[in-house]
Amino acid sequence: MGEGFIKTFPDREKVKSILKMVESTLEMIDTIESKKYPSHVLKEYYEVVRELITIVLLLDGYKTQGEGAHKKLIEYIGITVK
Repeated sequence: MGEGFIKTFPDREKVKSILKMVESTLEMIDTIESKKYPSHVLKEYYEVVRELITIVLLLDGYKTQGEGAHKKLIEYIGITVK
């Protein structure tokens, strides 16, 4: 796969846990005054997207680690979508 990716077994339990966290974050976003705190809303949506990409990796049997791990997530989804 490349540097920064570690091959693992698909982890469905971790996926379930992350999905619960995503749902919780989405509920929390609804409570933020978006006109008053747009950067907070954006930050939380970024975290949701990052976690959803992490789920894709976990289901495919990979994880990222180390410096640039977030960038590797974006690269992975770009490779997968092609």
